[in-house]
Amino acid sequence: MGKEKEQYPKITKKLLDFLDEEEKNREVTFQSFDVFGRVYTESSVIGRIEDDLRRIPSLVNRYKYLSKAKSHINKMKHNSYLKEELIDKELSNFNNKKLDMVDAYFPIKVWIEKQYDQIEKEIEKEKSNKEKKKQLKDLQTTFEINKKYSHLLNDMWELMKAYKSNMIDYDTKFEDFEKIFTVVAEKEITKPIHWIGKKATLLRLFDDLMQNKILTPKTLGWNSNNKHTHPLDICFVKDSKGTNFLKWKSSYAHLEDRTTTNQETIDKIIKLFKPDTK
Repeated sequence: MGKEKEQYPKITKKLLDFLDEEEKNREVTFQSFDVFGRVYTESSVIGRIEDDLRRIPSLVNRYKYLSKAKSHINKMKHNSYLKEELIDKELSNFNNKKLDMVDAYFPIKVWIEKQYDQIEKEIEKEKSNKEKKKQLKDLQTTFEINKKYSHLLNDMWELMKAYKSNMIDYDTKFEDFEKIFTVVAEKEITKPIHWIGKKATLLRLFDDLMQNKILTPKTLGWNSNNKHTHPLDICFVKDSKGTNFLKWKSSYAHLEDRTTTNQETIDKIIKLFKPDTK
């Protein structure tokens, strides 16, 4: 019998993706023995630091990594001869110089300080964006019903969760439903309503409610990629997982061109508030 062929595990795309994810999530910490060494050149040290920084998603952790690198350089004993040599020559001349003397690390220290400045700017920008986003979120509210119609909300709730209405989940609680119409802040909506109908029907319903002055008008054409939260996203989700609807702007733009499959139920709701409406 011939020698059996050695079997190797099959490398699949799933396995490669897993390994990539593992590497991406691996905690990267500064290790002087990995980065610095007597046989390293300035360019190779910087290259290794850049590789490590790319694997650190958090700006704060990148900053900490660089702090440790800089601290390591500061603790080194200086070589006076090489320090004078650095003063006389341009730092770029040292890119390929062997780092066998401590002060040849000086250009790397300068480079690290530049990275500090850049990361500090990015951290401030990120902080500013978070604050602006929070301010916008605090400003977002649910809809406001005309006071003369507020007593009919219970009837509307019953109508919308009816078995054949195909609008909201049958298990929707009235206290959660009522919040949609009482100008509640976004952060107070802990249980958005599960909308089981089509997105076009949801848009049409609220557009008709505002057209008939049952609700205070709000902009329904915001894009999902906009920095603002879409008003319907505060109140409704499209599945039990809490997924938001997408592309409100394009859907709203074509609203008048579409025939809403649930228009009959929408008309019943409008008639509930305005009995004389044909």
